Amino acid sequence: MPTRLTPNTDVQFVPATSDGNGLYPPSITPPDQPLGFFDFLRQFIANPLRGLPRQVYEEDLTLYRPTKKLTVLWVSGPAIVEELLVGKANLLVKSPLEKQVFAATLGDGVLTSDGALWRWQRRVMAPLFRHNEILSYVPTMAQVAEEQVTEWRRAFAGSQAIDEQMMTSTFKVIMRTMLVGGDRSEGEAIMRGGSEYLARVSWEMAHALLHLPTWLPHPASRQMRRASQTVRSALSDIITRRRQSAVEGTDLLARLLNARDPDGGEPMTQDQLVNNLSTLLEAGHETTAKALTWTLYLLARAPEWQQSVRDEVNRIVGPTSIRAEHIDKLVLTTRVLKEAMRLYPPVPVVARQPKEAFELAGTPVPANAQIVVPIFAIHRHRKLWKDPDRFDPDRFLPDRETEMARTQFMPFGAGPRICIGQSFAMIEAVTLLATFVRGARFDWDGEHLPEPISRITLRPKGGMPLTVTPIL
Repeated sequence: MPTRLTPNTDVQFVPATSDGNGLYPPSITPPDQPLGFFDFLRQFIANPLRGLPRQVYEEDLTLYRPTKKLTVLWVSGPAIVEELLVGKANLLVKSPLEKQVFAATLGDGVLTSDGALWRWQRRVMAPLFRHNEILSYVPTMAQVAEEQVTEWRRAFAGSQAIDEQMMTSTFKVIMRTMLVGGDRSEGEAIMRGGSEYLARVSWEMAHALLHLPTWLPHPASRQMRRASQTVRSALSDIITRRRQSAVEGTDLLARLLNARDPDGGEPMTQDQLVNNLSTLLEAGHETTAKALTWTLYLLARAPEWQQSVRDEVNRIVGPTSIRAEHIDKLVLTTRVLKEAMRLYPPVPVVARQPKEAFELAGTPVPANAQIVVPIFAIHRHRKLWKDPDRFDPDRFLPDRETEMARTQFMPFGAGPRICIGQSFAMIEAVTLLATFVRGARFDWDGEHLPEPISRITLRPKGGMPLTVTPIL
C-alpha cells in the first residue's frame, strides 16, 4: 500500500558541505509531510522540488490528495517504476499539464505527442541517433569545445558564467550537426527564446495544475508568449530557406523534410517541422548543458576528482583533439558525468496520466491522477543508495553499476519513451567535458551555493559562476 500523507510546511534548501567524509553538494531538505495545497502551490512556483515530501525519498509509492480534484501518485521504487513506464506504457499518455506547458513551443512534436503521431515522428528521427552516426560527430563536438577553451585563454583567469557558456557550446553542437542552415543571429534568438520560456515555466505548470482556462493569463504569460514566438519564427525561417535552396543532406532537418506519413504519404507540415526542431533544440542542448554545468561545479568543489579526469584525458588523448575511438576509453570521465547526473539529473521529474483507471502495485489509480516519477528523489533514495547525498563517482565502477536496477539510475527516463538522444548526449558530454578539463582548471569562489531548481530541466539558482584558469 502507498504511504498516505498529511500536510506540513517545513521545507528548506541545504547548502553544500565538504569535509573529511567527502563532498555533500547543495540539495533540498524535504518536508516531513506534504505541504497543504496552497503552500504546495507556492513552493511549486518557486521550485517544484520543494514540494516532494520526505516519504518520496524513502518509500516506493506515495499518494497525495490535497483536494478532491487532484490526486498525485509519486512513484519512487525501481520495480514499480519499471511496471509503470515499461509494463503499463500502453495505458499512459503524456501529462496534460506537460502538454499545456509546451503547447506554445513544442506543439505536438515527438516529446509531447501520443499514439500514432508519436510513433511516426520517433521512427523518422531514430536513424539520426544511431551510435555509429553519432560517433561521426565527435570531431565537430571537439571543435566546439576547443573554441570555448580558446575563449577562456583569451580572457586569461577569471570568473566565468559557466551555465551560459555550456548553453552556448551545446547549442553550437546541435546547430552544426543537426540543423544545418541557420545563421548566427537565428541561433542566438532560438537559444535566448528557449531559455526565457523555461525560466518562467513554473507559472504555466501551476496554471495547468489549477485547471484554469488557457485563455486566462498568468504573471508570465506575455513573456512566455513572446519567447515562444521568437523561437518558432526563427525555426520557420530556417525551414523555408532550406526548402527554397533545395540543399540535400543527412542532418535532422533533411530527414524531416523528406519524411512521409506511412499511412497517407503526406510530408510533415510546416508546424510539424517547427514542432520537432523546437523539441530537439529545447530538449537536446538544454539537458546536456545542464549536465555539464553541474559536473563542472562538482569538479570545482572536488579538485582531486578534477585532476583525476585531467590525468585520464592527458594519458588517453594527449594534446590532440578527441576522436571517436577515445570515447569508450574515457571511463573515469564517464563515471564522473554519471554521478553528476545522479545528484543533478538534467530532467528531474517525469509525469504521466492514465488513459483509464488501472492498478499499480496493488494500488488503484484513477484515470485523472497525476503520476509523477521524481527522478531527483529516486537518485537520492535512502533505500537505493549508500550515503545518497555524497558525491562519489566510484558508485559507477563496472561491478557496482551492474548491480543497479534499470530504473534506479535513469537520467534519460525509461521505457518506450526513453530519451531518443541519450547516446548523443553522453558522447557529446564526454567529449566536451574532457576537452574543458584538459584545457582549464575550474575553481569554486567559496561563496555561491546553487540551489537545484526544476524548470523542466534542473537549473542552478543564481547561475553557475566558476573561476576558470586556462592551462597553457
